[in-house]
Amino acid sequence: MIKRLQKEFEQVQSAIEEGIIENMTVDVQQVNNSANYKKWNVVIYGREGTIWQGGEYPGVLEFSDSYPATSPVYTWTLYGKMRFLHMNIYSSGKTCIDILNDKIGYTPAKTCVEILKALEDFLYRPNPKSPTNGELAKTFEKDLPEYEKQIKEFVQKYMEEKQKLEAK
Repeated sequence: MIKRLQKEFEQVQSAIEEGIIENMTVDVQQVNNSANYKKWNVVIYGREGTIWQGGEYPGVLEFSDSYPATSPVYTWTLYGKMRFLHMNIYSSGKTCIDILNDKIGYTPAKTCVEILKALEDFLYRPNPKSPTNGELAKTFEKDLPEYEKQIKEFVQKYMEEKQKLEAK
């Protein structure tokens, strides 16, 4: 399993260098100066021209011992104590996305490049049919300009909070 993860990590780095994966950095967590390929630190940067522009959204992609038979788990780990304002992210930071669901969209043939691309796309294409934040999903469906305003305000407030934390 570790050899597969090492190979997949190398493929992800190549995809970033080649522009196949954009607006993202991915690093392997370090434990006692040794790479822990079972946990990857990911930062997705909000794409220009979107409501997520200007934001940095960190998370951890974690692989169990049964990977690739079971899907990895992605948890958004925002700076500070803010909850991610997204209709498909639980308050714990866990992600409700088909590609990481063993019963719906995950298969052992899925690559980490595909998973990471899907996670970035997830920001821009929320699924109001399967919300973890019902109020936000209703706003999205009934008043898109208000939804976009709320997300932009969240991004600004979140990045201000991040800057305050970095200044300490």
